[in-house]
Amino acid sequence: MKVSIIRNPVAGGGKHGKAWHAAHGAFVAQFPGLEVHESRSSGDAIRLARAEAERGCELIIVAGGDGTISDVVHGVLTSGRPDTPLAFLPIGTGCDFVRNFALPKDPAEIARRIAAAAPRKMDAGLLLARDAEGREQRRYFANIASVGISGEIVDAVNAPGRRKILGGPLRFLVFSVLAILRYRPYAFDILVDGMRVHEGRLAIAAIANGAWFGGGMHVTPQADLADGFFDIAVMREETVIGLLGLLKSLYSAGHLGHPLLSFHRGRRIELRPQDPNRFPVEVDGESPIRGGFVAEIVPGALTIRT
Repeated sequence: MKVSIIRNPVAGGGKHGKAWHAAHGAFVAQFPGLEVHESRSSGDAIRLARAEAERGCELIIVAGGDGTISDVVHGVLTSGRPDTPLAFLPIGTGCDFVRNFALPKDPAEIARRIAAAAPRKMDAGLLLARDAEGREQRRYFANIASVGISGEIVDAVNAPGRRKILGGPLRFLVFSVLAILRYRPYAFDILVDGMRVHEGRLAIAAIANGAWFGGGMHVTPQADLADGFFDIAVMREETVIGLLGLLKSLYSAGHLGHPLLSFHRGRRIELRPQDPNRFPVEVDGESPIRGGFVAEIVPGALTIRT
C-alpha cells in the first residue's frame, strides 16, 4: 500500500518536533514503506498533495493544522484522482477541523485507528471568487470560511513574526480579544440559495461544513460533514462588550438562542461586500482569497479514513 505523509514542519509555530518524531515511528509501524514529504513554502502542500494523488498514492496523511489540511484537500480535489483517501495527524495552531472526528491524543492510537478505518465520504466546500484582474479563483476547503472580525483575527494570528507567540488555542483567544477591542462593524449582504438573509452591518458570517473554528469555538454545533449542506451562522452583534461576551460563550456553544444571532442551512451561499475595503475573509484559518465570493457545497467530494 502506497502511503504518504504531507507534513508542515512549521505548523503550530514549529513546536512539535519531539512529538513528530514519536508520531512518525508510530505511523511507520502501521504503514511500512511510509514516505514523508514536507512543505517548504506557502502553497507547497497543494502541489505535494496533487503530485501524490497523481502518482497513485493510496492514502495521504496530513500532519499539520487547519491550513495544511485545507491545502491538501484543495490539492487532491484538483488532481486527476480526487477520491484519494485522506487521514489526519493534528499538529497545528487551531486543529479545529479534526475536532469533528474526536481523534485520540496518542499518535500511536491515531495510527492504529487510521489503519483499521474503512474509507467514507465527506462533503467539501468550494469558493468561487475573482482576483484583482477579474480572473476566476476556485478554492476547495474542508471546514469553515468566514468573513468579518474572524478574518482580522486570522490575519493577526498568521502575521510574520507571530507564529511562535503563545501556542494553539491560547493564541487565537488572545488575538480574538485584541481584535474585538478594536472592532468596528462590517457591512455586507448574505444570500442563501438565492434568498437574502442579511443586509448591512454585522460582526461575523461563518459558512460551515464542520462545527469548530478559532481554536475551539463551537460556532455551528449542528454542522454535519456529510449532510450535503452548509450551516451558516450570522452574528449581528455591534458592541465591543457584547462581542466579548459572545466570544466567551462560543467555546461552550452557549451562543445558541442569542437574539442577535441567526442560523441558516443551504447549498449555495453568496457574500457581497458593501464596502470592499473592509471585507476580511478567512478560509480554514488562512487567507487564500480576497473580496466577495460564492461558496458551494460539494457533497461526498472527499474520501477520508479516521
